[in-house]
Amino acid sequence: MGVSAARYRRPETTGVARGIEWLLDVRSLPVRLAVWLLLATGCLLWLGNSPTVADWVLGLLAVLVTAGGVRRPLATSLLTTGLLAAGFLLGHTGPLVGKGAAAVALAELAARRGGWRPWLGAVALAAAYLLHPAGGVAALGYRAVVMAGLPLLIGALLRSALDSATRAHRIAGELAARRRAEVAAVRTAERTAIARELHDLIAHHVSSTVLRVGVARHALPQAPAAVRDVLDDIHSSGRETLTDLRKLVAVLRDPAQADTVMMTAAELPAAIEAAVARTRRAGPAVVAEIGDVRAIDPVTAHTLLRLTQEGLANVARHAGCEATARLTVTVADGVDFTLCDNGSGGAPGPGTTGLGLIGLAERVALLGGTFTAGPGEAGWRVRAHLPGRAS
Repeated sequence: MGVSAARYRRPETTGVARGIEWLLDVRSLPVRLAVWLLLATGCLLWLGNSPTVADWVLGLLAVLVTAGGVRRPLATSLLTTGLLAAGFLLGHTGPLVGKGAAAVALAELAARRGGWRPWLGAVALAAAYLLHPAGGVAALGYRAVVMAGLPLLIGALLRSALDSATRAHRIAGELAARRRAEVAAVRTAERTAIARELHDLIAHHVSSTVLRVGVARHALPQAPAAVRDVLDDIHSSGRETLTDLRKLVAVLRDPAQADTVMMTAAELPAAIEAAVARTRRAGPAVVAEIGDVRAIDPVTAHTLLRLTQEGLANVARHAGCEATARLTVTVADGVDFTLCDNGSGGAPGPGTTGLGLIGLAERVALLGGTFTAGPGEAGWRVRAHLPGRAS
């Protein structure tokens, strides 16, 4: 069962929408003010007809007031409109800068707020133009409609673009959540199928093996001691395998149980000693030097145990019964694992898959550690560094 990636691809925000978001964001306020002040200064210097102190004060004050549109857009629009009206009454060259500031404030009001507020700002700005006596009635009406209607329209368009971008983000989030839910459902079904196969196939055969070995132990009471030891070892290993398999099946069916079945640091020394003893019974001599591993976290402890078990299993399988292996685990700045042997078997032969070493490398990499395996001075050597944490 697959999920189409193209169907759930997250739509990217357009450049226009990103530009609008940045323009209206509070972080762009210093840049906006600097640009408006430069434009206002140039307008008063080169476009104004001998501006007075009142023209300068009212114009620059109107520009500075537009900064309030980020938090109080309606109050800012009304205040800039009031400064425009004052410019009509007190200014000498006409409120050139005030007109621009009032238009900007009204556009920002329409972009940030909906409902009656933008209309109130537009009516107030139109009234400021209508109350100014310059020009005829038609000119006044045209000026009022254009200077109040155009900022209102621009602000409405900006608001519409932002709303569209918000809807796109929300839809993308919903589609991503649905995709995650579908993927989680697929993974749950896959884990359940794997758990079922492990239980019905592998557990069945291992249980049968343990049962038959148990029968053989009772059917051969006079067998040589070496044979009884081998049967006891097979029986014990089979029971341990069944226990681990049941834990694995439980985790596959319910990943939330991972913490409850994971190896703890307190159990680790005994588990390592059991793996060493099992290898010694298989033939190779093992010299173990294990540091204080009781303070590392459960995840690192579990990985360290798997390193020990797989490494010693490879020694017994490939190094030969007469080989000697040295296992060293030191705990200082993390956990350092070294296992080397002097066997003649060397690396796993061409008849093997090498999946055990690959799995160990993957386990160590998931913890951010390093793993190497290869020929040593004599035989085979496995090294790993785990950035273990205190539990």
